[in-house]
Amino acid sequence: MKVKKTYRKISFRIVIIYIIISLFWILLSDVLLFRFSPESLFISMTKGIIYISLSALLLLYLMKQSWSVQNDLIAKEYEDDLTGLQNRSSLQKNLTNIIHNKERFHLLFIDFDRFKMINDLYGHEIGDIVLKKVSDTLRDNSHIRFSDVISRWVADEFIVILKNKSDYEVDLFVSSILAETSVPLHIAGKEIVNHISIGSVHYPHDTTKSSELLRFAEIAAEEAKKNGGLTHIRYRKELSDKVNRELYLEEGLKHSLEKQELFLNFQPQISTNTQEIIGVETLIRWVHDEQTISPGEFIPIAEKSGLIIQIGDYVLRETCKNIPCIEDTIGKSLYFSVNVSARQFYQKDYISRTKQIIKETNINPAKIVLEITESIIMEYTDFVIESLHELREFGFQIAIDDFGTGYSSFKYLELLPVNIIKIDQSFTQSIDKVRTKAIVQSIISLAHNLDMQILAEGVEDLFQVNSLKKMNCHFLQGYYFSKPLTLDNLLQQYK
Repeated sequence: MKVKKTYRKISFRIVIIYIIISLFWILLSDVLLFRFSPESLFISMTKGIIYISLSALLLLYLMKQSWSVQNDLIAKEYEDDLTGLQNRSSLQKNLTNIIHNKERFHLLFIDFDRFKMINDLYGHEIGDIVLKKVSDTLRDNSHIRFSDVISRWVADEFIVILKNKSDYEVDLFVSSILAETSVPLHIAGKEIVNHISIGSVHYPHDTTKSSELLRFAEIAAEEAKKNGGLTHIRYRKELSDKVNRELYLEEGLKHSLEKQELFLNFQPQISTNTQEIIGVETLIRWVHDEQTISPGEFIPIAEKSGLIIQIGDYVLRETCKNIPCIEDTIGKSLYFSVNVSARQFYQKDYISRTKQIIKETNINPAKIVLEITESIIMEYTDFVIESLHELREFGFQIAIDDFGTGYSSFKYLELLPVNIIKIDQSFTQSIDKVRTKAIVQSIISLAHNLDMQILAEGVEDLFQVNSLKKMNCHFLQGYYFSKPLTLDNLLQQYK
């Protein structure tokens, strides 16, 4: 539509210029020619010849201008304005032609993980710069040939078509892209961490339909993202079956709150010295269509879809509502630990919403332990440090969950207002090994030296209890003491 309007403007301009010059020629030509020759026949013939010649030259010039503009507009119709790469329309056209020519190729779907968070935290201008740098990295890669296709599909997603390449050559390209894009970018004084996930599909091995090629590659990229990102997954049929299951669960999650399918479980946290309950970790559970859905299955779906934001608020609010009842029945003051996902934490209004829930339920925030993972800390560090300090100043306790499984930078332990370190269950359950025992002892000693409390997760037997007690671990949590309990069972067991 835009191109047609521009064509009309060009045509209209040609007509106007032609009319103006013609009027000037009609009004002035007789006077000019009469000075050279007073004969009327000569004047008439000369006027005709000059008029035709000038008209032809003018029209030729204007038409060339029009063709140039039209070619530029047609080129822009198939070019992404921001990155200069082929756009969605161009990609679809090229893909159709390549399939028609029966060329063998790999189609790669490159997904920029957490790009929305970059936009939310630093603004769209910095987000655009990041996208340009990613597109330059793709375009300048040494494994790209002139015949290959690079396209910006939508927003933070790119498509690359590698023609007539072996699996080994595709792996070389993928490895180089992952390595280059994982290097932090320094823009406007900020360090931006890139994470991309890549899914690939092969024509004609996986499918011969263009729509399926794109969908299958996207499914593979989503699987790569679920595996932590910064990786490449090739499509296989089982992934489609998995996606259908996820769509079913996502649709169910959308209505889970209004149908009251979600509920809380509480896993006791025990003092190592007294063996008495000192707190609980609140855990979300879901029963859908009369089936209990594992948190390991539905939490990642809630994260991806954004439903985790509503669910996270629900968990905190319901926890706060139950605190008076739990403490009155058990007869002591407790800590209540609540998990905070990355998707929740990076929301601009997360802190204000969290504070509001505390005010609405009239609970002392010092009773609430907000558990965050190391991965949250390591990305967007300045924002995280500032946010955690604000939460601590309000009164919340802060715990690092699954400590030791992520990046474990001691520098950030010094900067962050953390109260509690939670040792991951993988260390607890391997504490009988000499090297693991040494690591656990080091973490516990570190916590003591930083005046932090330490809790070990996944405690399942007496040997682990005694080992951790000798190491002066403050608190224990795991199936040795209790599995996660419903509210009624918790109250009955500890009243």
